[in-house]
Amino acid sequence: MVFNNSAEIKWYRRKLFIWRIFSFVLIVSLFFIFFTNPNTNISSKPHIANYSIDGLLVNADQILEDLEYLEYEDSVKAIIITVDSPGGTTVSAEEIFLKIRSISSKKPIVVVMKNIATSGAYLFSIGADRIFARENTITGSVGVLLQWARIDQGLEKLGVEMKEVKSGNLKAEPDLFGESDEEAIALTQRIVDETYTWFLNLVKERREIGEYVVRQISDGRILTGRQALELNLIDEIGGNNEAKLWLIENKAVNTDLEILIYGQNKNTNFIELSVAKIMDYFNINSSYGNGLKNNLSLINIDGLLSIWQHPS
Repeated sequence: MVFNNSAEIKWYRRKLFIWRIFSFVLIVSLFFIFFTNPNTNISSKPHIANYSIDGLLVNADQILEDLEYLEYEDSVKAIIITVDSPGGTTVSAEEIFLKIRSISSKKPIVVVMKNIATSGAYLFSIGADRIFARENTITGSVGVLLQWARIDQGLEKLGVEMKEVKSGNLKAEPDLFGESDEEAIALTQRIVDETYTWFLNLVKERREIGEYVVRQISDGRILTGRQALELNLIDEIGGNNEAKLWLIENKAVNTDLEILIYGQNKNTNFIELSVAKIMDYFNINSSYGNGLKNNLSLINIDGLLSIWQHPS
């Protein structure tokens, strides 16, 4: 192309720049529309989902939402739940337990305990088809407790006096502002005992343990993975490798399936996300691509954090 003056050159360069920007935005938008589905994983190929439950369990809503997705996602052929939690509220543990049992009726699900899986975390773990732990995992602590603090003496030192009018003598008992009477303590103890009996019966039913084991764990003691295995509170010593091998040998899971590690509420670089999806769509493998996949996370709860594959 021949230009008559510098003004025409500048006009042409500006026009070319605008078209390049427009083309780039159009291509990226098409990739986003074609490849992105907010309810699916980067890989739509069959795989084993690895989902982690960590920390103190207070509200299980997000966990239940995540597990609901994994339960009905067709590309998820089995689930490994990695647990590293001291427990939490009994209701949260109960809700997760029931969801795991629901999943078990549709697809295989196993638990792999890491550093700690006690109390409520052990409670929901027994809902799985198989429980793995390390030899030095801390687990057990079968039991229930209710704690409260008295702050009335501290308030008194500050010159604060609490007054109350109650509809009944057991309303809001035990409270923070005085000594609880024997009736309130007895009522609280009955609630704790009832919940504990429910917990213990659940363990007896799911783990098929006898009275000897019940006596060993009824005091709420913690156990190592080795001790838990001896008492049949877990099934096997191991981690993800052993869990996948068990799924292959006992649940007819394909030996070639990858384990995809799912995370929650992660952000990702959109360009990297598009590149990873394109490479996965065309089954392209490279050291860069694999490294990129290993460090990706999705925008929503179904986020791919890394890809783990059983060594062949």
